[in-house]
Amino acid sequence: MPNNRFILYHKHPTSAKLLFLRLNNTVCQFDGLPSESQVVESSLEGVVATGLDEAIAHIEQKLTLSAGTLKIEPEFWAKVDSVADTINVYLVEFTTTDPPGEKMEELEGKFIALAEGRRLGPIELELLRLVYSFLMDG
Repeated sequence: MPNNRFILYHKHPTSAKLLFLRLNNTVCQFDGLPSESQVVESSLEGVVATGLDEAIAHIEQKLTLSAGTLKIEPEFWAKVDSVADTINVYLVEFTTTDPPGEKMEELEGKFIALAEGRRLGPIELELLRLVYSFLMDG
């Protein structure tokens, strides 16, 4: 079974304001990343991965979201190595006009801007910088 994490984000269609879902003190859902991890590869051209549709459905269910609220960003992928394992990191977009902030607060989550990620670990900050560059330059 692949070891995957998902960075969930919302980009407002008019203002282009970019927010990331922080839940359980991580933006890499659902288990975070080991502190000794490092990004060893990333791609902005997409990667073929199996089971991502099922994973998205599982995330929607776990976050009590309606089907179709999330969609995978097919052109972003990163590989993170840790002492114990290799972890694939995918990017997932909220398709709603506004982020479901109240619903995420019920789960003790919060949408944060890049600048609010200062308390995250270095590996997560590096991933957010890659994602931010991909989303804003692309």
